[in-house]
Amino acid sequence: MNLFGKVVSFSRGKLNNDTQRVTAWQNEAVEYTSAFVTNIHNKIANEITKVEFNHVKYKKSDVGSDTLISKAGSDLDEVLNWSSKGEHNSMEFWQKVIKKLLCTRYVDLYPIFDSETGDLLDLLFANDKKEYKPEELVRLISPFYINEDTSILDNALASIQTKLEQGKLRGLLKINAFLDIDNTQEYREKALATIKNMQEGSSYNGLTPVDNKTEIVELKKDYSVLNKDEIDLIKSELLTGYFMNENILLGTATQEQQIYFYNSTIIPLLIQLEKELTYKLISTNRRRVVKDNLYYERIIVDNQLFKFATLKELIDLYHENINGPIFTQNQLLVKMGEQPIEGGDIYIANLNAVAVKNLSDLQGSRKDVTSTDETNNQ
Repeated sequence: MNLFGKVVSFSRGKLNNDTQRVTAWQNEAVEYTSAFVTNIHNKIANEITKVEFNHVKYKKSDVGSDTLISKAGSDLDEVLNWSSKGEHNSMEFWQKVIKKLLCTRYVDLYPIFDSETGDLLDLLFANDKKEYKPEELVRLISPFYINEDTSILDNALASIQTKLEQGKLRGLLKINAFLDIDNTQEYREKALATIKNMQEGSSYNGLTPVDNKTEIVELKKDYSVLNKDEIDLIKSELLTGYFMNENILLGTATQEQQIYFYNSTIIPLLIQLEKELTYKLISTNRRRVVKDNLYYERIIVDNQLFKFATLKELIDLYHENINGPIFTQNQLLVKMGEQPIEGGDIYIANLNAVAVKNLSDLQGSRKDVTSTDETNNQ
């Protein structure tokens, strides 16, 4: 099913197959745009399928960061990461979820629980023909919609259509007819008949006969079915809509381009998945941080921070960790997007550092500076 082709077709307007240059969208533009949209959507969906949903349990701490205990192998882990969920495999399921979010306002998923144990058994697309209560569904709202009816893709297609309509004049045709200001309709009909005859005559081998009083003045000499300017326009509008650089699709993006795309396009999807899956799949008592609970549970998604680092940067980071432990301090782990660990609420400082309340406490602490000098500096 060529879904994207149909989406684009809705926006292209009337298509006159008898003319060489159509009103706005032409078949080649529709096909190219559809293919480009498909590539963008595939890229976004594939990025999401790389992540893993982690079912975790936090242990509350009164003196530092709440520490994390992995619940790998739980019912949630089994369904979210491994089971096919009504498709061929788990990856295909999540690809379909993301692609639907790119094309529709929201996607509803229906979780199936064991009536006795409360364990999650499956997660399926909701049946459109069946009515559900809101609390029964995992509802994912698309971040790619500007309002209830207009998506980023709609805006991009509308912009492309408007710009393709501009600059359609390719040449002037001087025909053997007199322009009568009082009877322009007759002149227009004669001109259109002349153009139609020329097109029919050129259908055999690209040549058309004209009389010696007909003159063609070309304004544009680009005979490609889809010229470079149109291709660049389509690319620019679509890539901008999804906060992407073309290098993302080509695999040649810089670290800055990758991070911008990830922060603007991928992370909003991941955050929504984290929040909605946690809220709908974990019971209130297990989820809430209440007084009597020593533990509370969450579903978190790896933020993939280090996926943008080069091998040299990773080696430098590991070397730095030897001199000043980074991966054992909760304060730094949280800033890097990692989870705090038990025993990680430690603070490391240089032995030469001195804690003082007032600058005057430092007087006389340095041999090369006298007390008087320090007082004057104050």
